[in-house]
Amino acid sequence: MSSYEWSVVDSTPHSGGIYSRVLGPTEERFFYDRIFNGTADIVWSYTVRGKDTAQDAAVFSEMNVTRAWATLKQLHPLLGARMEVNPGDDAVKFVVAERALSTHQQDEVTVGTVSSASEVETIIWHYARDKPTEDHHIMARVWVFARADKPGVYEVLFRAAHAISDGISGATLARTFFDILSSPPAQIPPLAERLALVVPSNALNPTLKMSPARQRWRRAIAKVTFFNRRGKLAGGHTFPRTVTDRTYYTPARTERPSTEFTVSESRAILDSCRRYKVTFGAAVPVISQMALTRFLHRRYLRSEISQDEWEYRRRQPMHYGGPLNLRPYLDQEWQSKGGPTNVALMIDFYDVTLPFMPTPYGARNDESVPREADGAPSYATLLSRARVVYRTKLARRQLANSVRHPLLLEIAHARQPLYVVRQKMITAHYHAAQKGEPLPPFPELAALDKVPQDYVFTGGMSSVGDMSILLPSNYPLPSFHPLSIQTYAAQDPKLSALDETPIRKAQKAPPPTTAAEDAVLQILDSSTVLHSRPMEFFLGNWTSRDCIHLTLTYDGNVYRKEDAEEYLQDCREAALYYFGEDENARAKL
Repeated sequence: MSSYEWSVVDSTPHSGGIYSRVLGPTEERFFYDRIFNGTADIVWSYTVRGKDTAQDAAVFSEMNVTRAWATLKQLHPLLGARMEVNPGDDAVKFVVAERALSTHQQDEVTVGTVSSASEVETIIWHYARDKPTEDHHIMARVWVFARADKPGVYEVLFRAAHAISDGISGATLARTFFDILSSPPAQIPPLAERLALVVPSNALNPTLKMSPARQRWRRAIAKVTFFNRRGKLAGGHTFPRTVTDRTYYTPARTERPSTEFTVSESRAILDSCRRYKVTFGAAVPVISQMALTRFLHRRYLRSEISQDEWEYRRRQPMHYGGPLNLRPYLDQEWQSKGGPTNVALMIDFYDVTLPFMPTPYGARNDESVPREADGAPSYATLLSRARVVYRTKLARRQLANSVRHPLLLEIAHARQPLYVVRQKMITAHYHAAQKGEPLPPFPELAALDKVPQDYVFTGGMSSVGDMSILLPSNYPLPSFHPLSIQTYAAQDPKLSALDETPIRKAQKAPPPTTAAEDAVLQILDSSTVLHSRPMEFFLGNWTSRDCIHLTLTYDGNVYRKEDAEEYLQDCREAALYYFGEDENARAKL
């Protein structure tokens, strides 16, 4: 752990200590993302309701919001950190000043009033798309707005660098803030204890207790395994797009359509998944494939795709991938001290490959091909439910093989140099192009990857599962709740072990929480906006307040808005047809 330990840079009785440590490779990768025009920065948005006007005035006051944010930073010190590049060796370091955790910088805390939800949307997109680097002098920030059009309703926004956060951290951040905001002051553990828990996954591999020789062998085998896996990712195709030789270093224009299933639709889908012994997260790649299949059939039957392109596409596999939560696999001592319940970046990435898309009519595109009113063959004629379930189990098996591999963490760490150098290259090319300079070469990149030249990534996926476990709706949490701020030292790490790789069995019911009538504040709605990467096409799903949500984050410079929205609607219909039990809904498809 020595290379990632926090060290004291300076300390005075008046200002407290200043600490620093080197970023881990995954954190460094997202550091280069951030300086590439704010790529991957995250905004979490929450609509909350207070209890009554008199109490709301105190709970949502600027003084209380400022207190809550300072307490939150003391609990999760990376929120108040800054990232610095060492001029001597280009090493990037986190620097945490103890004094900065109890105060706030300009723009770090904003309390005010908005006229409507649309004004909040304008603020979100100002930072997520229009001016993504405007607030990069801070690592994270919070806005709390009273809604003038809805007394008693408030909009709360958080924005953070991806180098210090991920999907699980976002839920932790919001839950802890709302609990602090609605609770009396709580005792905070010493800063040194808090910092010791926010180290990269590289320092938390349980096998670090093995002998150096065994560790070297494990790393060597993991590297070979990683290269072998990459070498098998041949072929593929993606959603129709427009790219040039400059697209990879052109900042994305983030777009984010979404759809939500009703409670009854969600219940039917999840019941079907349980009956088929799969998770909805494992089904999403197949749902995406079937949606893309109908989308492409529609285009081909309208002669918008050439026969040559069609023949190529229908013979190619589809490659998907997404983030994997590493917290459940890390050092047990770290877990027992509450490590998983910290705001930090703890992810790897998984790959899953599906067979070619079903094309039961081959290359035919004449009137003899049956089609629905929307111009595409029905899901029933493209692929049966039994075959969709089979493909879902195939995807789940690939995911299970990845996370249950005895060298899971070593393989994750073998992947990191590739991602760091690749993102460093993209960022360097972006800045060189901005200055009109030649693009610098990165010859070392070729030695870090063995993926075939014809490999094409179809799309990203993220499946978090039931967020109510990590993010209850009502606050303050009761003192007996395992994630309550009042019993922070005893927080249960298992409750932050949700897996963003969708292979886990259905989670147990969340622990009892505050009743709605006793809540000081209640979450009514939530959303997440991720600053897209160039060419990104990323389908996320989660369950909140008993409803399944699907969100598509994509680069508007590359994909057409109407195409993306059509695809998302196809995803919705595919989920209902193959996994929903509503016969009326099925009859419409």
